[in-house]
Amino acid sequence: MDRLPEFAAFDYADKADAGPKWEKWICRLELLFTGMNIDDNGRKRALLLHYAGERVFDIYEAEKGDTPPNYAATKQVLSDYFSPRKNPQMEVYKFRNCKQNASQSLDEYVTELRKLSKDCEFADTDKEILSQVIQNCRSNRLRRRALREPEMNLKTLIDLGRAFEVADTQAETMEAQNERNNINAVRKPPNKQRGRTPKQREHAFKSESTHDQPCGKCGITHARTAVCPAKGQQCGFCKKLNHFQRMCRSKKRTAGPRRHPRRVNEVDFKCDMESSEEEYLYSINNKKGPRNTLKVNGVLCDFLLDTGASVNVLDQSTHIKIGSPILERETNPALLPYGGGKQLTVLGSCWLQTEWKGSVQTLKFYVVKGSYGALLGYQTCISFGLIQVVHQLSSTADRFSDLFVGVGKLKDRKVRIHIDETVKPVAQRTRRTPFHLRPKVEAELQKLLDDDIIERVKDEPTPWISPIVCVPKKNPDEIRVCVDMRKANEAIVRERHLMPTTDELIHDLNGAAVFSKLDLRQGYHQLELEPASRSITTFNTHVGIRGAKNISDDILIFGKNQEDHDIALAATLKALQNSGLKLNRSKCEFNSDQITFFGLVFRKDGISPDPKKVSAVREAQRPSNVSEVRSFLGMTSYCSRFIPDYSTVSEPLRRLTRTDTDWKWESEQENAFEKLKTMLSSDVVISYYNPNKPIEVVVDASPVGLGAILTQENKVVAFASRSLSGPESRYSQTEREALAIVWACEHFDMYLRGAPQFRVITDHKPLLNIWKRPKPPLRIERWGLRLQPYKLEITYRPGKDNPADFMSRHPVERPISSKEEDMAEKYLCFVAHEATLKSMSLDEVKLATSLDKTMLKTIELVRTGKWEEIKTLNDSEIDILELQSLRSVRDELVVYSDNVLLRNGCIVLPKALRGHAVKIAHEGHQGISRTKAFLRSKTWFPGLNDAVENALKHCLACQSVTDKQNRFEPLQMSDMPSGPWENLSADFCGPLPTGEYLFVVIDEYSRFPTVEIMK
Repeated sequence: MDRLPEFAAFDYADKADAGPKWEKWICRLELLFTGMNIDDNGRKRALLLHYAGERVFDIYEAEKGDTPPNYAATKQVLSDYFSPRKNPQMEVYKFRNCKQNASQSLDEYVTELRKLSKDCEFADTDKEILSQVIQNCRSNRLRRRALREPEMNLKTLIDLGRAFEVADTQAETMEAQNERNNINAVRKPPNKQRGRTPKQREHAFKSESTHDQPCGKCGITHARTAVCPAKGQQCGFCKKLNHFQRMCRSKKRTAGPRRHPRRVNEVDFKCDMESSEEEYLYSINNKKGPRNTLKVNGVLCDFLLDTGASVNVLDQSTHIKIGSPILERETNPALLPYGGGKQLTVLGSCWLQTEWKGSVQTLKFYVVKGSYGALLGYQTCISFGLIQVVHQLSSTADRFSDLFVGVGKLKDRKVRIHIDETVKPVAQRTRRTPFHLRPKVEAELQKLLDDDIIERVKDEPTPWISPIVCVPKKNPDEIRVCVDMRKANEAIVRERHLMPTTDELIHDLNGAAVFSKLDLRQGYHQLELEPASRSITTFNTHVGIRGAKNISDDILIFGKNQEDHDIALAATLKALQNSGLKLNRSKCEFNSDQITFFGLVFRKDGISPDPKKVSAVREAQRPSNVSEVRSFLGMTSYCSRFIPDYSTVSEPLRRLTRTDTDWKWESEQENAFEKLKTMLSSDVVISYYNPNKPIEVVVDASPVGLGAILTQENKVVAFASRSLSGPESRYSQTEREALAIVWACEHFDMYLRGAPQFRVITDHKPLLNIWKRPKPPLRIERWGLRLQPYKLEITYRPGKDNPADFMSRHPVERPISSKEEDMAEKYLCFVAHEATLKSMSLDEVKLATSLDKTMLKTIELVRTGKWEEIKTLNDSEIDILELQSLRSVRDELVVYSDNVLLRNGCIVLPKALRGHAVKIAHEGHQGISRTKAFLRSKTWFPGLNDAVENALKHCLACQSVTDKQNRFEPLQMSDMPSGPWENLSADFCGPLPTGEYLFVVIDEYSRFPTVEIMK
């Protein structure tokens, strides 16, 4: 071969997408080998490393290890590097969230779904893709057709979708020849029109028009016998059928009186498949219109928000500013009045990534020649939430219009503050008000006086005096006056009021689709204090001492539909009206499809974090000390319920907050900090909890923490994880897994207690039967009692399929009280010390364990849980048989301190101390059973029974008093001798307590015994 063909090197700049790219690249390379008829493995390997590029070659050199130098092995090394094993649960999540975007054809969308389904492990991939296409395709016509024919398969659906797309394209080509689109541009009529009557002006206008008049339904000039394009279409303004919104007469009637009629300019416009109506936009000459700044292709751009435009527009200068992306030149409109009276040239269109407040969308923009600014159309403004369409005025709120005027006062009830009289009153000194703020403070105090919110203190003692604090408002001319009540709060006896938790709120709002939120105007000022409770609220100012006589706030209204919501809203407003309270109309929200409450955004389809909290995280500066790290983690932890791998990213930051860690901000912490901000900027939604749906709790435990996920029908309801305390981290793996179940059930108690049945999924198979044993370990038995209130079924699922596995290995740091930590540590110390024989110290046990390699390996296996390593051990200093004995009781082993192993409260002795322990236990010569029982009360080791029995067999004292049951041969009659001393029987008897034996000789004829003492 004279010359190698060109072939692009592998590019893996985006590591998140490296796996699919590598598979595609290697497939193309093997096609090249086939085309060049290259079969030799050596040549294929050489070409693979050559074509892959220098960076991939360096990766192979670092990763190859002992890999044989052939093509298959080399390919496998690189595939393992670029395509790590994927989590099926995460792949299913990506598959479910894939929707057809505006630029995708149906075939392209199905191809993307097939790629995403490769690692989802679906039983029927075509069925899952069919369901996903029906739910998330852009064509409503295709979706309705599929729903009408439930037996339709994927191939039929794709063929039908192709037919629809081809039909739309052909119809567009035919209709585009004569179609014209109107653009509304308001301008004054010529002066010559003045003085004419309306009929004269109408006649003059008609005379200027062409012979063919545009249709009054669609605005297009077509034959009267032809089918109008607006037939069957719904108006976007009045919602009636058979006309387009721009030809709507209702809109013209509601537009209000005009002194001059508006003239309409026409513009040629090619039809686009994206809309059933023609696209249109209004002039953006008005520089005073609503504007906002969005990020396009990573560049901040200023946009005019135009609710009358159906397309997004960039001018030429903005297009250059964002990097001059490539333009498509098909179906470009020609706009006449945009930017002025002359026709503007449309250079083309492009799809650009657009971001606003963490929300990212890919949008189509038309680029025009000139410098007129950028414009966002109606649909884009709605999708980003830049504007909100109110389809109807809140008639319910209008009926209670008096609620939104002034500051109210709760009727027939006053608030009493309970004061601890044993606390000595404190009269704090006055905090001087700056001169520039004094006029504003005086004006605010006078306003509060006029509204009867505060009152002057007149000729009475004031034992309690608190200073004021001035807080500026957004309006520079206004100021908020606050009172620093910290000292006074120490004397106030707290009243207990039950506040709903976030979980309760999520449960109550399940199924709600319409929301309203009522904000009490100056809520703390609408409750009047009893006269006896006013003295403690006294505050001083530069103009004298005043006393407050008020104390509060948001009220959430919701319903499963508009009718339920309106009934609840009317009842609430009526109650507020009767009580005399007032609302702040500017802060109230009515008839919204989502609401922000308790720092969460509630919608019909689920819950997401408050964008303001997300924005605060995104704009946070890099921490410079431990205190700032804790503050940042406090902000992010509120949103951790929405992030399954929150602990993964935050672990390097949490490490800095530990007392035994020096402050050192490195690249690891910087990456975690930036990644955490990025992750919290994405849209994350979790589902509502539904008591009527089946419940699954997926749990897992690792040596560092516990993880749990509450799910219903494969939808996440809540995530949870926590780290293990010192004593807990030394539990055996089985105990940690059992603790994960107990902790998860108690953590999700509000969801699980009282449920008829729920499943707990674990990746630790021994847990299936651990509570079925006749005598489980005491700790496991106690945990079983804590699970009695729950009706759970434990199910095994391998760790590779367990989504909680990662969370347990990267837990959220939990605050553990020093009391709890101390009690757990002291208990383990008590067990270890009490389990030590009195003539053997705990330090001796630690030292001997540290020198015993078998014991050290056992401690390592208890901590990691990797007992399968025993099969591959080849260390001659480790006793494999003893390790196997210890493996049989692995569920009962716990590591205390650094080098002490416990089994159910007993110390596991290393080999060096076992003989000594048996000798100590045997000192009282209490026999085999009692010696074993005494040893087992303190210690344990493999082969304890044999060690005790062997020791006692060699003890003369124990043998002399042991009532040992001898085995006798069957009795047989012997022949009678003919005379004495012919046949003799002899044997030894002993040993005696003195250590001596008796030698006994018996004459079988006369039965005369002869005994001699032997030493």
